[in-house]
Amino acid sequence: MGRRFPPYWQVWVGLLISAVFLVLAVRNIQWPEVWSAWRAARLDLLLLGTGLLVAGWGVSAAGWRLLLSPTPGLRVRDTFAYICIGFLANTVLPFRLGELARATLIGRKKGIGISRALGSIALGRVFDLLTLICIVLVVALAMDIPPVIQTALASMAIGGLGALLFLVFLAFHQERLPRFTATLTRFMPHRLAEKVVALVQGFSSGANVLRRPARLLPVIALCALGGSLAGATVWTWTHAFQLSVPWHGAFFVLVVVNLGSAIPSSPGYVGVYHYLAVLALSPWVPDRNAALAYALGTHALNMLANAGLGSYFLAREGISLRGLKSEIGHPASEAGAGK
Repeated sequence: MGRRFPPYWQVWVGLLISAVFLVLAVRNIQWPEVWSAWRAARLDLLLLGTGLLVAGWGVSAAGWRLLLSPTPGLRVRDTFAYICIGFLANTVLPFRLGELARATLIGRKKGIGISRALGSIALGRVFDLLTLICIVLVVALAMDIPPVIQTALASMAIGGLGALLFLVFLAFHQERLPRFTATLTRFMPHRLAEKVVALVQGFSSGANVLRRPARLLPVIALCALGGSLAGATVWTWTHAFQLSVPWHGAFFVLVVVNLGSAIPSSPGYVGVYHYLAVLALSPWVPDRNAALAYALGTHALNMLANAGLGSYFLAREGISLRGLKSEIGHPASEAGAGK
């Protein structure tokens, strides 16, 4: 039986939320001024910023490769390709299927198992969140963080630390899973209990790096490098649009936009990204026309990179977008197993 996707009313809710944020972003905008800001943007810095963006994806790919170690035959170019395909899925498909898409493909193509791939992705996301919190702590040395951002980060930090503790427990107590099977058989059929435990075992194997400090430290270093490249991307793009934004302002924009990714929206985060980028830039860029020009331009560059690289690697896999959705909805029977 194929995996069931969330009900489509959630798509309409996301579209509605995106529409509301987009209206907020473009209200009282003078479009000739936005067009002038686009025309004045420096192409060289736009391209440099896009290069830094893709370089950050490469760093993430290297980190994911370490999280999946040891996996014979798995290269950084492979994890980079599946990350790009995941970004493509988030850009054009509903329900934010990117993480599931890359977990499904790498799990099947590389014999890793989908549950193990999802475990490694979950651990990577926890590290990303902790990196974001560290960025805020550094930015707080140069500016006052608005209370609403502090509250949002505190809530996410609690959730992130809880997830990390859960993954640590799974990584260090895998030997208890057979007893977990015996307990489950009291409440469900034995075969179903075995499948549940197989999923948990595969998921926990994706967090095995927590048991190996020699591998964990490079992962943490790569997260720090990836966060630095992401901040450098924003800083470069703000200067491409000739906005006087300091380094800590660029990292503040990065934090606010990333927090916004938790808000339900349309594929590609349309509207939410634009409004939050304008809002985050407002302490340094009171001209909303210039700020919106930045938001529209950088969102377009991000989406083009997602679609371009994702489509290339998806075609290299010999899969169409429809085929990708089918792969996600109908995983192989072994997909839940970890190796």
